[in-house]
Amino acid sequence: MSEHDAAADAAADSARDDLAFVRALVSEGGQAQSSLGEGLLAAGICYGVQCLLQWAVLVSNWKAPPLVGLAVGVLPTVIFLIILARLIIRDREGSQNGIGTRALNAAFGGAGIAAMTTAAIFGYLAIRQQSIMIWLFHPLMICVVQGTVWYIAFAIRRRAWIGSVSAGWFASALLLALLIDHHSFVLVLGVVLLLLMALPGWVLMRNAPARL
Repeated sequence: MSEHDAAADAAADSARDDLAFVRALVSEGGQAQSSLGEGLLAAGICYGVQCLLQWAVLVSNWKAPPLVGLAVGVLPTVIFLIILARLIIRDREGSQNGIGTRALNAAFGGAGIAAMTTAAIFGYLAIRQQSIMIWLFHPLMICVVQGTVWYIAFAIRRRAWIGSVSAGWFASALLLALLIDHHSFVLVLGVVLLLLMALPGWVLMRNAPARL
């Protein structure tokens, strides 16, 4: 067999592998969307409402008891982790481990890991430097990462609304950068989380059987 024929066979094998991957991605898309949608909806509501409550306390000049501040700061994360654990256990019991499911979950899972890692980094630096401004860079990073993840989803699914969500995250990062030293920063962030995380999550859940 000549080198040309060997190269042609390798290219054909690669094309067949790519086609098999795409078929798996499409066939399992609805299954993956349901879990992703639930996770995004939970995260968007938990942290969106958290931001709105923090903004309300800030603008009201209410001297909230320390326990209230602790609850607002910690309770949303506790609730979200409980929901996330339930989703992971349910999906594991349901044997949702196909290649398409793993592919669709990988980008969003990576974004979650990035969020937790950078939260620790920015939190540590903010405490060390005694600067809340350092911590506020974390939401900007989250917006950029989410915009990137949704762009990947758009490249796979080719749906206009998914591309709009991606563009919305990037635009939100720029807007929040302009508002970073204003009290409306937290308000806008809360709205962004509800509109660009919770709402798309609900759409994914609702249309999962249709396999967007």
